[in-house]
Amino acid sequence: LTSSGIDRPRLLDGKRYASYDGRFEDAIVKQMVQNDGGKGDVAFHSLDMHGYGEDDTMAHGSVVSSYLKADRSDSTWIFTHWEAVKAMHEGTHLNLFTLEDYGIPYGYSPVLLATESTLDKDPEVVRKTLNALEKGYRFAYDNPIRAAEILVSQAKHPSLDDLSFIEASQLSISDKYLTDVVDDDDEDEGVWGVMELNRWSKWVDFLFEKGIIVDRDGVAVPRDTVQVEALFTNEFLPTYTS
Repeated sequence: LTSSGIDRPRLLDGKRYASYDGRFEDAIVKQMVQNDGGKGDVAFHSLDMHGYGEDDTMAHGSVVSSYLKADRSDSTWIFTHWEAVKAMHEGTHLNLFTLEDYGIPYGYSPVLLATESTLDKDPEVVRKTLNALEKGYRFAYDNPIRAAEILVSQAKHPSLDDLSFIEASQLSISDKYLTDVVDDDDEDEGVWGVMELNRWSKWVDFLFEKGIIVDRDGVAVPRDTVQVEALFTNEFLPTYTS
């Protein structure tokens, strides 16, 4: 919150951070504080049920409301196109820190996962699933307001009862659904879902460089044990050409 006076990461030293307990989350936040000249002495504490099962958080649809505004924590990780838009919509002012502003690369989020056995045994199911998803994202890209209306009418979740907020959220993120957008005169308005090796490589290199990737005993894992090319594939995407 802007009222906290925490207007840059290094001021999180000695402050509370409500954590989802993501695999690399706390280490990334600590590194961000250090990159800004701080010590990284952040008071990490876990969100109840990772933030997803707590009634108060689910009702608000935001940990900003259930933790920061309730003085249960000083900071947390948010999705800016959801919780930041919601906060602004409600008149709550936030100080936002982005990873790239403090020298921290990032991969992709959220991502779709599939087992290798599924890819081997049912490749057409995977292709059809991704094709359907692409159609949905392209529709939302072209029709963000209508997409918001459909979401509210079909999901019927308590956090989705404010249509004006959902519309604002969609308007803030819909242009991110497709990448490599070209000029309006071209029929190809962009591609959906394609991941880049360079982005993955920078992310993985950073995690190893900072000793963030460790085994269950906390021992650093050798860099050569992870082959970045094996972490993702664009093969099954409907618009992908190698």
